[in-house]
Amino acid sequence: MAEKLKKSQAKSPEGGAPVRTPTQQALRRFRKNRIAMLGAVILIVLVVFVIVGPLFAKYDPNANDLFAILKKPSAEHLLGTDSMGRDLLTRLMYGGRISLAIGLATSVFSMAIGSLIGALAGYYGGVTDSLLMRLTDLFLTIPTLPLLMVFGAVFKPSPLLLVVLISVLNWTTTARLVRSKFLTLRTLDYAKAAQAIGAKNSRIILHHLLPNSLGAIIVTATLTVGRAIIMESTLSFLGVGINPPTASWGNMLQSASSTMTRAPLTAIAPGILILLTVLAINFLGDGLDDALDPKREH
Repeated sequence: MAEKLKKSQAKSPEGGAPVRTPTQQALRRFRKNRIAMLGAVILIVLVVFVIVGPLFAKYDPNANDLFAILKKPSAEHLLGTDSMGRDLLTRLMYGGRISLAIGLATSVFSMAIGSLIGALAGYYGGVTDSLLMRLTDLFLTIPTLPLLMVFGAVFKPSPLLLVVLISVLNWTTTARLVRSKFLTLRTLDYAKAAQAIGAKNSRIILHHLLPNSLGAIIVTATLTVGRAIIMESTLSFLGVGINPPTASWGNMLQSASSTMTRAPLTAIAPGILILLTVLAINFLGDGLDDALDPKREH
C-alpha cells in the first residue's frame, strides 16, 4: 500500500509523467546536450590525469638529466624529454595541477568579489548602486594583460599571488550579471514579503535572492576558469607568470619555443592540453547555461 501511495505521488495529475524537481529537470536537459556531456567527459579525464597521474609517475618533474636531453618518445619516456632532460609526461601532469588550480581558485575568488558587489548594488540601488557600478566601470577600463605583465615582472608572483591578481581584475562581468538579477528579483512578491515581515537585508540577500541567482553565477564561473587558464598560460609563456622550475602548461610552452623544431612534442603537448581544457570548460559552460534556464527545453 505504501509503495502504491509513493508511486501515485510521483505522478503528475495530467499525463501520468513523473513530477521532476527543478534540479532533476536541469540535469535532464544537461544530459541531453551532447556537446556539454563531451566537455564534461574531457574535463573529468583531464582532472584524473593531473591528480591521479602523478601518483604513478616514476620521475621527479624538476629533476634534470643531462644524459637524456630531448630524447624522443620511448618506453622509458612515453612523450620524450625536454631541453633539461626532464620527463615531459610527468611535467605535463604536475603542470596541469598548477594551471587547473589557478583557473579554479581564480574563478572562486572573482565570483565571490563580483557576487558581493553586484548583490549590494542591485539590492540597495540608489547611491550605493551608482558608486559600485562606477567602480566596476573603472576596473573595466584597466588593460588587464599589460598590468599583469608589469606586476609579474616586478614581483615574480607565486601561484597564490597570481590567483589574487587575476581575480582582482576579473570580477566585473559577474558583478554586472548579479546586479541585473537582483534588480529583477528584489521586486518580486517573495522578496517584498520578506521585507514586510521584518527580515534583515543580509538574510534577504543571502537566503532569498542570491540562491535564485546561482544559475547565472555558476555559468559565469565555468567560463572564468577558462579565461584564467589562458591568462596564466599567456603570462607564463611571456616569462612573467609561474617561475621555473615549477611547471605549468604556459611556461612549458615558453621553454619549448627554442627546441620545438627538434622536439615538437615539447610544444604540441602542453598546447593541446590547454586547448582541450578551455574547449571543455566552454562546452560545459554553454551546457549549464541551457540546462539552468527552464525556458529552454530540448
